[in-house]
Amino acid sequence: MRKALLLGILAGVVAVVLLIRFFPSNEDFNLDNPFWNGLKSFREETGAFSLGQISDLSLMPSSSGTVLFIIGPWGAYDSEEISAIFRYLRGAGTVILADDFGSGNSIVRGLRLESRFSGHLVVDPLFRGKSSLLAKTVDTAGSLADIKSLMFNYPTSLQVNDYGGEIVASSSSFSFFDDNLNEKREESEEEGPFPMIARIPYEEGEIYLMADSSLFINSMLDEAENREFLQTIIQGKRLFIDTSHYPVGILSRLRNIEITIYEIISRLEVRYALFLLLVITIVWLRIKRKKAGYEEDMESVLKRHPEWNKETLKQVQSSRLRSRLKSSKAGLEGLKD
Repeated sequence: MRKALLLGILAGVVAVVLLIRFFPSNEDFNLDNPFWNGLKSFREETGAFSLGQISDLSLMPSSSGTVLFIIGPWGAYDSEEISAIFRYLRGAGTVILADDFGSGNSIVRGLRLESRFSGHLVVDPLFRGKSSLLAKTVDTAGSLADIKSLMFNYPTSLQVNDYGGEIVASSSSFSFFDDNLNEKREESEEEGPFPMIARIPYEEGEIYLMADSSLFINSMLDEAENREFLQTIIQGKRLFIDTSHYPVGILSRLRNIEITIYEIISRLEVRYALFLLLVITIVWLRIKRKKAGYEEDMESVLKRHPEWNKETLKQVQSSRLRSRLKSSKAGLEGLKD
């Protein structure tokens, strides 16, 4: 019974370890998330590299020919992070800042741009997907002139106020700000068209502002011409995506801990130490089991012969054990000779 319980516990631990290691993440914008809200398809199609720290941009020999995606940023970016983005743009890099109701404005403010994400929800009752919340663009220009339509998911809009800023995608004239979230236009709610994507020259590089963070998630990449849009803006360049501001869920935390433990025990010196510990444990368990067996034998003898002395039996048992050890030692010496 006890053995079965231990085996059951061991099997449960192994199952949990395997589940943590191989069950896919379901966190928003996670590059390994294959579900509707992840970016696994985006990563597989573009080969984008994850940046766990935005300061890693400084390790690039050149920003030219690269694209940095900042998708759905969480939390404000500090001055050092803004400086890293500035240096990247100054080196002729391209930044794609896709946001709706996150912290994108902290980045554009830090870069001293005048454009902003409006923070108003844009819906369109006519040019839409299955819901008016899936608003489509109907007017494209500049580098996106060949793209006929893009589909957004719960987007906001842009306020483009920078010199040289070019609006390259807009919503239809039927779109409006749905401030009370009832999907019906009230007199106080502003009508479109609204800027949805803008290209702004910056130093030697450029920055694209996109009024939706969901455009490239797994469930949206095949909508309208979203995939074609992605291919248009990357143009075979090397891609990076900032993952430093995404909240880490408990499954990812446990997986990171598991990976760290595996990396530690993979070291040669650690494996030797674990092997030695295993040998010592096995020897100790065998000695303990033999001792328990001797004690059970002694108790059995005493039950049959209660008049016998327990201490005398212990001495006899110890003497027998020493004799066996001497015989074993003599046998080994004989083999050596």
